[in-house]
Amino acid sequence: MLKHTFTKIAAAVGLVALGGTALSAAEYPEKPITLIVAYSPGGGTDTAARTVAKYVEKHLGQRLVVENKAGAGGQIGFSALAKANPDGYEIGFINVPSIQLVKQLRDNVPYEMSDFAPVANIQLDPVVVAVDAGSPYQTLAELLEAAKADPGALNIGADGPQSNNQLQLIVAEDALETDFNFVAFDGSGPAIKATLGGELAASLPSASSASSHVEAGRLRVLGVFADERSPLFPDVPTVSEAAGTEVPSVGASLRGIAAPAGIAPEHKARLEQAFADVMADPEFLAHAEAAGLPLKYMDAAAFEAYLQEADAALGKYIDLMK
Repeated sequence: MLKHTFTKIAAAVGLVALGGTALSAAEYPEKPITLIVAYSPGGGTDTAARTVAKYVEKHLGQRLVVENKAGAGGQIGFSALAKANPDGYEIGFINVPSIQLVKQLRDNVPYEMSDFAPVANIQLDPVVVAVDAGSPYQTLAELLEAAKADPGALNIGADGPQSNNQLQLIVAEDALETDFNFVAFDGSGPAIKATLGGELAASLPSASSASSHVEAGRLRVLGVFADERSPLFPDVPTVSEAAGTEVPSVGASLRGIAAPAGIAPEHKARLEQAFADVMADPEFLAHAEAAGLPLKYMDAAAFEAYLQEADAALGKYIDLMK
């Protein structure tokens, strides 16, 4: 009799344990989630990450804690995300085409694109040409004229090496038959700081990175690499307009959320829903508009399809980057 009683108790404990496990899975996330950013504080990706993190908390039920892992043009942060525990508590921003350029242009990069599980895209952010507000260059034509007069002498900085910003510069140099001295930084923030400090003639930050500095009167944007003018800078011409020559706009940064491959489908679905909710949140949308964050939402399936298409399309520019 006593033996049967202990058996029943053990069975009941087992059921409670199983029930607790099921409850735990249903309640994901149960603790804060780390959001890896592959660039330094103050740049476009970092700004987007911290803004999204602030507003997604009420939809996710937990905090997103931004962790900057900058260096090597994003490779350090992307690699950290690829190798993170796929338990749903480490996710990150991935930047297109930078994440693919790093992989296609370098040897022994410790990740494959298959190491990432796309969750949602947040932004599409064009590259701009920016100078210090006190710069002698009032127009893009003046900057290009100076560069052509002394090839390789003018320093121009951006994320890098082998980033979307450097890709945009190389494609522009090819189209405009000019030559700058490219200086790589660990994000738009440091490149902008160097521009303001007089170390660079110009920099190539994302539009969102430049917007607050333009509003504060510290930076002047001379051109936007896009097919049409940016709503952030409606009075600034596109680079093609300003240069009078067609310049392909290939450097715009797509910024989205990904998890390490192997994340549980129900955890990924929970994350996808939370980011879908924040992208429809009126408070977030109002903040994004006020802060000059250019949004472009894609769900997990659309984001994954875009990644595959972009990976194939980059092939024709790879030789210019080498």
